[in-house]
Amino acid sequence: MDYDARRTKDELVDGWCWTFASPQDHIYHDTEWGVPVHDDTHMFEHFSMECLQCGLSWNTILLKRPVLRECFAGFDIDDVAAFSEQDIERILATPGMLRSERKVRAIVGNARAAQRLREEFGSFSAYFWGWTDCKTVLYEGHEKGGIPAKNLLSERMAKDLKRRGFSFVGPTNVYAHLQACGIICDHNERCPRYAYISREFPCVRMERDEGDRP
Repeated sequence: MDYDARRTKDELVDGWCWTFASPQDHIYHDTEWGVPVHDDTHMFEHFSMECLQCGLSWNTILLKRPVLRECFAGFDIDDVAAFSEQDIERILATPGMLRSERKVRAIVGNARAAQRLREEFGSFSAYFWGWTDCKTVLYEGHEKGGIPAKNLLSERMAKDLKRRGFSFVGPTNVYAHLQACGIICDHNERCPRYAYISREFPCVRMERDEGDRP
C-alpha cells in the first residue's frame, strides 16, 4: 500500500493534501524540495539525482539515495571528477546500485564539466542562480497546479549545458532540477512549503513562461 500523507491531520492545510509514494518522499517534500540551494555539493547531488532518475520513478531514486551517496563520494564534485575506470566498475558492482553504465559515466563526466563551470562562474551553484538573478521564480498559475514538464528557461539552460559537455540534461530533467533546488518554486499555494519559501527567500513573480510545456 502506498504511503499516504493524508493519514495525519498535519498534512491537511486549508484543503491542501498530497499523497506521497513513501515516507522518504514525504520527508523530501517537507524538508528539501524547492528550498534554495547554494552549496555546490548539495546542488550537484540534486543535479545528479535528476540525471539518474531519467526513465525511473522519483521514489526509486529517493529510496536508493544512501547507496548513491556511497557510490559517488557524497557527490563531492572533485572526488567524482577524479573517478577512474576502476571506480566505475566498483559502482556498477555495488549492491542496490542502478545498473546503468551510461548514467554512471554521465555523472563522472558531469562532475568534470561542473569543475569547468566552477572555474568560469566561481561556483557550480552560481551558474544556475545566474539565470534568475539569484531569485526564486514564482510563475503565475504554477501555484494553482498548472505546472509544466519543461519551459523556455529549462530549454535554454539544457541547450547551454549540453554545449558545455553535460549529459542527461534534457529540458524536462533540467526543469525538475530547477524545482528541486529552489530556482523555481512549484509548491501549491495551499501547501505550507509555498508560504515558507516565498516568505523566507528572495523571490520574483513572473508571468507564466511562454515556453511552458504540458
